[in-house]
Amino acid sequence: MEQEDHFWQRRFHDFNVWSARKEREKLTYMHHNPVKRGLVSRPEQWPWSSAGYYAGGKAGPVKVNE
Repeated sequence: MEQEDHFWQRRFHDFNVWSARKEREKLTYMHHNPVKRGLVSRPEQWPWSSAGYYAGGKAGPVKVNE
């Protein structure tokens, strides 16, 4: 059997987010990664995140809805 080349690992793949619930789930996951890794104590402290925007409208280097 021939092995296929894949960009994404089997459990990681791209997909469209169709619901507000799934959008919140994915944003929460992404925003908490720097906290989980011990890089910051709060998601909005990570400068390359949109967490500050979602937490209180703080503008940052990550453009949201442009």
